[in-house]
Amino acid sequence: MYQVFSQPAPIIFGRGSISVLGEKIKEMGCKKALIVCEKGIMDAGIISKATASLETAGVAYALYSGVLADPPDSSVDEAGKAAIAESADCLVGIGGGSSLDTAKAASILMTNPGPVRNYITAFPTFVDTKTPLILVPTTAGTGSECTTVAIISLPDKNVKWGVFVNTSLAIVDPELMLTLPKSITASTGMDAFAHAAEAMTAVNWNYHSDLFAEAAIAKISKHLVVCCNDPGNVDARSEMALAANWAGLAFNNPITHVGHAVADAFSVHFHTPHGLGCALALPETMALVAPAVPDRMRTIAKAMGLPLAGGESGEQLGRIVADGIRAIMRKTDMQSLKEMGYEREKVLSFVPDVVVSHLSQNCPVTIDEKTAANLLAAVYDTY
Repeated sequence: MYQVFSQPAPIIFGRGSISVLGEKIKEMGCKKALIVCEKGIMDAGIISKATASLETAGVAYALYSGVLADPPDSSVDEAGKAAIAESADCLVGIGGGSSLDTAKAASILMTNPGPVRNYITAFPTFVDTKTPLILVPTTAGTGSECTTVAIISLPDKNVKWGVFVNTSLAIVDPELMLTLPKSITASTGMDAFAHAAEAMTAVNWNYHSDLFAEAAIAKISKHLVVCCNDPGNVDARSEMALAANWAGLAFNNPITHVGHAVADAFSVHFHTPHGLGCALALPETMALVAPAVPDRMRTIAKAMGLPLAGGESGEQLGRIVADGIRAIMRKTDMQSLKEMGYEREKVLSFVPDVVVSHLSQNCPVTIDEKTAANLLAAVYDTY
């Protein structure tokens, strides 16, 4: 048996690091960037920091601000067309996971014929993209800046599928996250927690990923609630930004498993934010897999700072971790499916989505219809 450890691109981390964006693009030999973002990022004043850096470095730029949540293939096609029309020679994704994934997928269209849906598959494959791609997250959650995967929605098929691409550079500036609303801080933070915990418990886990995952869980457990209740706390924001990045590195190779399959079903059918779906699925996902990976669950519990007597069974460890995760969710005022008005019967109808997801195959427990139904019921009933 062998394992593969990889990091897609260099990462620049630190407060104010957005200021080097133009300098780094110039070093790549690029002359014009297309900035890919959501309108809300512009309204928050974040784009002006990026453009100031580009102007100082003498790099021209254009803007595509049509990014949509759970980015559909149509908006990716628009971004790709905008880049070509503007004669851009690099792409800069700035924002949450939707912006970064849009920029990633749009990079395919710079040197390959469209539409982008030709490259988006249920079992993602790699496209050897050539266009320099710089990713700047504004949330501490997806870790998309340090992974190769882009998740894109195909609305006509009612699915979220993926593709792997090349990335060139990540710039992680915690100061860009200070204005993030509490609800987004919470859901994206729990998304990062899910990345780390699912990476550690996946069939394809590896030693390199474990280091990042365990450290990410410890930081999130300590700092997420602080960020939610004291949003201007730049020290806590910095710790969460680092944790989310490490969680991204953690799942880049092992990928995630059934918790993300459940979250994708929620996203497709309910249009809930991805991070919220991951959070809601995570406690019972951990309880499900714990008997199959008791040593790993013990490590997760210790990273969370949960009290253990020693000698707990896998099932007991799973319940301890699940309860600990739910406690964090409650402290961040995260709503349940019930509180949001969703019906249990509808949630249980997502069984086929969970079973057929390629992510479920990476779960240490076989995900058949009965197991998926029990998991969905538990997710609905226990929070």
